[in-house]
Amino acid sequence: MPTPAPKRRAPRQVPRSSRGTTHPRRLAWLAVVGSGALLLSACGGVANQSANAGANSGDCGDEIVIGAPYPLSGPLAEFGTNSLQGMRVAADEVNASGGIASLGGAKLKVVQEDTSSSDVAQAKSAATKSIKSDHAVALVGAWFSNLTTTVSTVAQEARVPLVTQAWADSLSQRKYEYYFQPPPKSSQIGGAATSDVLAAARAAGHKFTRIAAVGPNDTANTQQITTAIQAFKAAGVAAKDPEFYQPGIADATPIVNRIVEQNPDLVLMSGPPADVTLIIKGLRARGLDAPILGFGGAFVAPSLGKTLGDDVNGLMAVGAWNDDLPLDGVAQASAAYKKQFNAPFMPMEAGESWVNVHLIAEAMNQAKTCDPDKIASQLHSMHVTSGPAAAMPGGEVSFDQDGTNPHAVPVLTQWTDGVPKTVWPQKYATVQLTLGAR
Repeated sequence: MPTPAPKRRAPRQVPRSSRGTTHPRRLAWLAVVGSGALLLSACGGVANQSANAGANSGDCGDEIVIGAPYPLSGPLAEFGTNSLQGMRVAADEVNASGGIASLGGAKLKVVQEDTSSSDVAQAKSAATKSIKSDHAVALVGAWFSNLTTTVSTVAQEARVPLVTQAWADSLSQRKYEYYFQPPPKSSQIGGAATSDVLAAARAAGHKFTRIAAVGPNDTANTQQITTAIQAFKAAGVAAKDPEFYQPGIADATPIVNRIVEQNPDLVLMSGPPADVTLIIKGLRARGLDAPILGFGGAFVAPSLGKTLGDDVNGLMAVGAWNDDLPLDGVAQASAAYKKQFNAPFMPMEAGESWVNVHLIAEAMNQAKTCDPDKIASQLHSMHVTSGPAAAMPGGEVSFDQDGTNPHAVPVLTQWTDGVPKTVWPQKYATVQLTLGAR
């Protein structure tokens, strides 16, 4: 459940002598559909002050570029594409309502660059191109934590804000001043796997006694699974050490055998869609019908529903956003996304990037600027409590000194009739958790 909001801090200053002073303001605009107030302007923000002279003088032109460095090729392309599409929905909403009001109604343009799914050199090149060639005043990306490490470093060095949906704790521990993370950290996601599932299970009259866990060996996944296992053990649930593997498995049999041997009544799992599909099908083929709790985008990806068919129903996932949340603008954005992209639902990563674009738009509107440095300063100082920019679980967004959102709340979803539905926290639930055999 959400914790009380911490006492507001003074805005952290980004070291730059030419910066203006900003002050905290509360967001006062309604969901974009029908509100018509928020507007964007075109601007040529780049990595150095001389190239950004137009932004510093307040002349942003007719169009502002927000860069979208995402994995648009390789095994993570689904998540990068979904994220990009979420950004486009947000830009369409802002532009349809007239643009950025304080900047004369300038419009927003989303420009994509492909980071690849694993090549950090390409990720660096994509982020650099977004800033220096595309003239982005802010970036939204790069979904995968390993790629975001590189992209955020480029953004920090260029003094251009990056608003991300990556989760790894290590990203915010660097305390980059141009790094902003509206969703929860991996450690929060892992903790929620315990608290939310146990609470929802109790509400459904169910108790877990023995769990098993499996996932890939990257930083974010090992962190959240390890945190979850420790929390389950502390709650009195028996658990062995997690099984970690190198992503891209061709044969899931050894992993499946080790899980089945533990005879769990709950399985914790993470990994890319292809891997988790092999593991889940292997477990079901061996007759293990224990509920499965997944972490991250793979477990709420449309492709998982397509590949698993009816076997997807009942799968649970802990994540950062869902398209049935009763928050400002979510229903309208979800409807637009489903219609525009012929999708069964608006995926988590699309919703996160949708919020991120609205946050950047709101910062520009409040600060009356398209200067990247001043946008970052405004993001640090503002506290958003309504509208699409606040539509993260928790219902409000501000940023601590490490760039994280202290109001972020993970959500527990369960696949129901082929789409993920929110089951916890209770105030966001649209269906009740069901447990037991599939």
